[in-house]
Amino acid sequence: MWTGWLADASTMLDPSGWSLAEKLLFCAVIIIAMEILQFITAHLGAWLRLDTIPVRGKHLDEFSSTDHVFVTISKIQTGPFVYFLLSYWMSEQNILWSLQDATLANVILPVPLMFIVFDFFYTIMHWALHIKAVYGFIHKHHHHQKAPSRAVVDAVNVHPVEFILGEYNHLWTMYLIATCLEMPIHILGALIFVASGGILAGLNHTRYDVEIKFFGINLYDSKAHDVHHRIPQSNYGQYTVFWDWVFGTFRPYNGKDRVNPASQLDPATGKTKKNE
Repeated sequence: MWTGWLADASTMLDPSGWSLAEKLLFCAVIIIAMEILQFITAHLGAWLRLDTIPVRGKHLDEFSSTDHVFVTISKIQTGPFVYFLLSYWMSEQNILWSLQDATLANVILPVPLMFIVFDFFYTIMHWALHIKAVYGFIHKHHHHQKAPSRAVVDAVNVHPVEFILGEYNHLWTMYLIATCLEMPIHILGALIFVASGGILAGLNHTRYDVEIKFFGINLYDSKAHDVHHRIPQSNYGQYTVFWDWVFGTFRPYNGKDRVNPASQLDPATGKTKKNE
């Protein structure tokens, strides 16, 4: 039954024959999906009763009109990105859709590889956006927030150029692996990569202390990105600090750093206590 359903889904989701109305509807569905992602990432830490990361940088309590505009543009851009991603999935022969073709080798094993490849380019791109001659034009806006707390909203509060570079890096990563290296990736593995990436990026911009370890190795730590927002010349990776470690830009989180009680957030309002 599931094999037939997945085959039918691949046919129905082929965007090559969509009308303009269907494309617009698809983009609307993606925006709704982003709101669901926002709800999940904003509350996941509380649901799991995770510890919180103390606020040490200045929290952006109030959004400016530019913040609201950039967040809206990012949400609008997500629909076309997913459309192009779906188009690639449908056209690339090494993206497998049949459930009968699903194996450990093409569902699970490509996922860590995709994260490693993605963050290689993301780390370099992120570092480049911090170059003094470039920083003020694009990436500086994102660093107005030095203590992220709003999950996906804070994550996508970036200059439109930066959003495009970050999002399409997912497509570039799969193109390199599936098309250039000719490594088969099952659609389930591709979905795990994109969906979990969205969740992790959102969690990076919360106050929740989220760690993912494998045999004692720290694969993901939301505190690393919190350090980056306070100390920008460090921890450029999105999902992992592996490449920061390789390039010498990794800075570990120091739980002994000074914490100002007046700078902490009020759980009821999400704003700095001293400003209320």
